[in-house]
Amino acid sequence: MLRKLITCMALAALGLPLPAQDGDPRLRVSGFGTLGLAASTTDRADYVREPTQPKGVRQELDPRLDSRLGLQLNLNLSESFSFVGQAISKYRYDRTFAPDLSWAFLSYKPTSSLQARAGRLGFDVFQIADTRNVGYSYLWTRPPVDFFGPLMLSSLDGGDLTWTESLGNGVNLRLKVAAGRTAAIDKVPFGDAGGYVPLGGSKLMGTVAEVDWEALNLRLSYAQAKPSSKFPPPITDLQNGLNAFALLLNDPGLARQARGVDFQENLFRYYSVGLNWHSGPFRLEAVGAQVRAGDGPIPDLKSGYLSLGYRVGEAVPYFLVSRIVSDPHSLYLGALPALGPEAAALATAVASFIQHQRANQTTFALGVRWDFHPKAALKLQVDHISGDPKDLMLWLNVRSDWEGKATVGSVTLDFVF
Repeated sequence: MLRKLITCMALAALGLPLPAQDGDPRLRVSGFGTLGLAASTTDRADYVREPTQPKGVRQELDPRLDSRLGLQLNLNLSESFSFVGQAISKYRYDRTFAPDLSWAFLSYKPTSSLQARAGRLGFDVFQIADTRNVGYSYLWTRPPVDFFGPLMLSSLDGGDLTWTESLGNGVNLRLKVAAGRTAAIDKVPFGDAGGYVPLGGSKLMGTVAEVDWEALNLRLSYAQAKPSSKFPPPITDLQNGLNAFALLLNDPGLARQARGVDFQENLFRYYSVGLNWHSGPFRLEAVGAQVRAGDGPIPDLKSGYLSLGYRVGEAVPYFLVSRIVSDPHSLYLGALPALGPEAAALATAVASFIQHQRANQTTFALGVRWDFHPKAALKLQVDHISGDPKDLMLWLNVRSDWEGKATVGSVTLDFVF
């Protein structure tokens, strides 16, 4: 499957024509893709682009981290109505490149300032959500993992409403509200037996406000998600154990912790502010965000990144720094650690589960983008990651002797067609 994917992407990159679409001017078929290779300096932990990937990069060159292919269809049904469909093939939770239908929506635009969409949409309340898989659209080999890694919800089954207005003096305002449920395509690998946590069906809503003024873009976002699924075993076993000891010891604190590790019991809230400035050869982007996980023991997250690039002819050297930290909630285990081997093992397992929901690391990256073709760019990037080896949200298959540091080298060929 991977060989077929890479072959298709290479042919597209060479500019081979798509099937004829000249017969109907209302129809446009386009696409995008990335051919990537990456390797890490450590063999003690897997570096992943996003937690939905079941395996990451170690010391051998690996094409799965960044390689992907997307096809998009735009159909104008009338002056006001249109349809957009998009499918993306990338390395996913089940260790395949099976394509997912990421977009399939109807758009209604009765005026130049108002647009309504319904169907399966990109949830673009998140920063660059609509273009996160389109490597050609941004400077880096991949969006900063410290910031975008925890944002695993990619598509919304529902609708949104957008209003845009010119405020004069070159200032434009855009407001959007969106609501629905997360698409069933979003799943996170979990456990060693090939299981996963389904994110589909979660209630999702959000709003975003953007202001454009000449070369400057300012953006404020808010979203909230209420999961509809529980964590699978063995997390349910941890809950059952906590509830059993809560009943045995008459300890309501343990019962609260049992509810707190239930995925369904948490309401996740997302806040973000971002700045984007392009002027002459300079490209500056700075974004900060916070994810609040509710009142249970699952920690809150704070993250941000700063990117600066400077164009020199066809090349854009750039610098990127990103950071994510956990704001831990108190974990109550009562008398469990002192009650004997079974209770102590339960306490250790609960603490380990919470540790896997934490992230604490900083990444410094240097790279260069070379626009050697109007529709293709070659990128080289080196990331140095340093963090707490016990906070495991953004890493897989971590060995106990890992020090929390790694350097990752990447090369990608990004293209559109």
